[in-house]
Amino acid sequence: MKKCLMVLIGFLVIIGCEKELSIAEFEDDFKNYTVELRIEAVLDPRDFMNSVVRVDRTMLVTDTSLFNGIDDNGDWVSYTDENGNGQWDEGEPLNDDIGIRGQGPPGTFEGRGNGKPDPGEPHVDDYIEILPQIHDSTMTSVVLVHKSTNILIAEFEWVTQAGEFEESYGRDKPGPGGESMSIITYTYGGYKPITQYSDVNIEYSEEYEFRITTSTGDEITGSTAPLAPTVFDEEGFNWNSDTLISSSENPGILKCTTDPECFVIHSKVERILGADSSQIEVSNLFATNEIDESGQLVYSLPLFFLGAGLYQITVSVLDEHYGNYFISSLPLHDEAMSNLRDQHGSVVLGIAGSATANSIYVRINDYESLSIDINNKR
Repeated sequence: MKKCLMVLIGFLVIIGCEKELSIAEFEDDFKNYTVELRIEAVLDPRDFMNSVVRVDRTMLVTDTSLFNGIDDNGDWVSYTDENGNGQWDEGEPLNDDIGIRGQGPPGTFEGRGNGKPDPGEPHVDDYIEILPQIHDSTMTSVVLVHKSTNILIAEFEWVTQAGEFEESYGRDKPGPGGESMSIITYTYGGYKPITQYSDVNIEYSEEYEFRITTSTGDEITGSTAPLAPTVFDEEGFNWNSDTLISSSENPGILKCTTDPECFVIHSKVERILGADSSQIEVSNLFATNEIDESGQLVYSLPLFFLGAGLYQITVSVLDEHYGNYFISSLPLHDEAMSNLRDQHGSVVLGIAGSATANSIYVRINDYESLSIDINNKR
């Protein structure tokens, strides 16, 4: 659906120079569209209770009941009028009234400080408003089984806060690289393992199958064979307890090796701000074809963009299906894109995959003000 949407948007951009069109004018093209399920079932073999099955209903690009440009739940916050003159003045907090990056010179924001919620600003058509309307909590059964033995591994149940993610917005105070940034954390609903299965042990390279039964009695299945976690190469770094030590003058390159079946990894770098506080610096997908002498794939993670401080670097090894899901340009209905099938063998949108995470701490020297007990962080 997303890829179809991008094609349509590209088409509108091409012809937009001749006439301004509303996407609602294409409503007849979608009048026979049938809402589908889109599923992301992700197995976490190192922390099984972190596994999640997300089930959402697809939506039309013409559905203005969802994206209506209005702050429906009233959580948008206007600028703070500190001097009480009834208008925003430079230096006053903008809060959510940050405007939208305009077509003019860099730094131009339309609607900034105008005292009203505008489409595209934080908390306007945001995930808090949208996700509850597309989540599907009606599945009658969500389970994980061992594929070859058919043994039940765990049952899953619906929870309203199955996980969280962050989204960045521009703000009135410059952030890294001169950009104005603000980060909002959102939660989403999904199916999580029931507490009684907290001691489940997942074996690497064994095949596990998600089985999902819908409220209409359809059964959707998809399997994954999780790979072992990455191994960090400590060469070129000093080691202090559980932390690699580097220098701000020459941070170096952190390398890691993975199973040759893993052609895609996800890396996340978080700056540790305090014992219970961190901030994501970067989150990326990587692919590689570099192989070491033992036949393992090698991933290189440059550290030059990090300033002095303490960081946690987490590398997640994606199985073949999950990695292909992220980097392939195939249509979502293509059988090579999704490994989910219903009882009739038809392709179901989404993926059944696994992500095996491994983390390491890296301290970049020459940051005297930072004094954190790493053990307390854990």
